[in-house]
Amino acid sequence: CVDKRHAFIRMLGLIFKMNSSILTTSEKAYSYLDNTNWTLCLGAGICKGILPDWFDLTRNVVNEIFNFNWSENDFKENIDKIGFSLDSWLQAALNKNLKDGNTIDDFNFILEKNLYQNIIRKAEDYRLGEALAVMIHNPHWIKKKESIGIVEFFEKEYSNSTLIQLKNILLDSDDKLTRPESIITFNADPLLHSLVVIFGVYNHYKKTGEYNYPQEDYVRVTRPFETGREKKIPILHLHGAIYPQIPVDRKIKNDSRDNLIFAESSYSKAAATMSGWAQNVFSYTATNSKMIFLGLSMSDPNIRKWLNWSTENINNQLDSFKGDDNNKIIKHIWIQPKPINESTQKFLENSLIHLGTKPGWINSWQDVEKGILNLMGKKTKSNNG
Repeated sequence: CVDKRHAFIRMLGLIFKMNSSILTTSEKAYSYLDNTNWTLCLGAGICKGILPDWFDLTRNVVNEIFNFNWSENDFKENIDKIGFSLDSWLQAALNKNLKDGNTIDDFNFILEKNLYQNIIRKAEDYRLGEALAVMIHNPHWIKKKESIGIVEFFEKEYSNSTLIQLKNILLDSDDKLTRPESIITFNADPLLHSLVVIFGVYNHYKKTGEYNYPQEDYVRVTRPFETGREKKIPILHLHGAIYPQIPVDRKIKNDSRDNLIFAESSYSKAAATMSGWAQNVFSYTATNSKMIFLGLSMSDPNIRKWLNWSTENINNQLDSFKGDDNNKIIKHIWIQPKPINESTQKFLENSLIHLGTKPGWINSWQDVEKGILNLMGKKTKSNNG
């Protein structure tokens, strides 16, 4: 009877060897996600080199609202000296904005401007600035020439970025791969979805010579009532979404900037709301699926709390089921470049065990596509584990 129980648990994918980490491109990691429910969970790091990271966005917003001129070093020195987290710095900027007689809409506009202005300026060098802004709103609104131009723009400027690698993964044509049942993003920008759409159109055009919109497998979801409307893989913006300004003569697609979780007060509100959309979706997913974390530092207190709750619940249920208390579920993977320093590696390998998570090493950020496809069950050129 005990053997049958163990076999049943293994079949469900709940028993995992206590490997402290795994090399995602190795043979050992091959097909880890095959024939199982899994979710991709994304943070701002996937847009590194394309959009400002959390640090730079906060610095730019603080500089604009307080009329400072702090460099990166200046800002880092003040962070180290004062000790506030980045969401607390944004909260201070919001407080100053409101104190000066402005509104939350004014603050969100400053966020929006600082999030997108650099990439739109770069696109303007290709005469694609307005088209890019429109594409972020809705990729179906741009014309063939604009769409192809934006594809070529991203291929030239950002071909080695994590975002482009993710686009390649999601558009991989191998129908034997087990695709994610959902994609959770904590990013306010919808660039991933927009790029998946226009590159899907472009790939279809190159293959058939016909420029039209083929069957799309992914749908952007920025509010809870948008889920379940289409039989597609949802890209869930759990912290809200914000789009850049576009010409007023176009039909505006409302974003969910009123739900943005950037400043400290919004984080606190999300943490205190037991039935909030973000918490419910994340907790359910963490309990019922394997999660692949990418572009996240894993320092977000809400994410850590939700992971801890779900992991403790699973472990307690498994203890009761098996009749002992020696079970530790480590089913989630946090993708990170493998540290050169062995002490750092050892520390990270033990840092997330209580969250049911272990590092999935890559040799460099250039290996994101190779590593995730290997986990999905696609042979790569390097299976050297």
